[in-house]
Amino acid sequence: MSNQNTSTGYLVVSVSTARTAIPLENALVTVYSISDTGSSELIYNVRTNRSGQTAPLPLPAPPISNSLSPNQPFPYARYSVRVDYDGFYPVTSSDLTIFPDIVATLPVFLVPLEEFQNTGEPQVRNFPNHGLNTAKE
Repeated sequence: MSNQNTSTGYLVVSVSTARTAIPLENALVTVYSISDTGSSELIYNVRTNRSGQTAPLPLPAPPISNSLSPNQPFPYARYSVRVDYDGFYPVTSSDLTIFPDIVATLPVFLVPLEEFQNTGEPQVRNFPNHGLNTAKE
């Protein structure tokens, strides 16, 4: 993780079933930081509560000053989240952005294994690029 992440942002992961939106208690939520080179580092391994949510997870983020003027380093930190729950297809959300002093909520909808055709690799959700993903030189 970059040593430029001197502030803190927060992430809440909300896990439920896809069809009936029933909260899933005790889902395993794994959070990884993603470095500028694309390597990842384990940050959290936590379980959801009876409401299907994690507690707000404090995550390192760059200082707010990075977003106040052009030609600054990225104003966010990048993370990946994997959610596992017995009997459900795992979901990985990649390239999640966390900003300083902001609580981000990631909704994750799990599908039971018998309703999903392929039980091989986990479902991967890549977040689309936005203007902030373009490095200024």
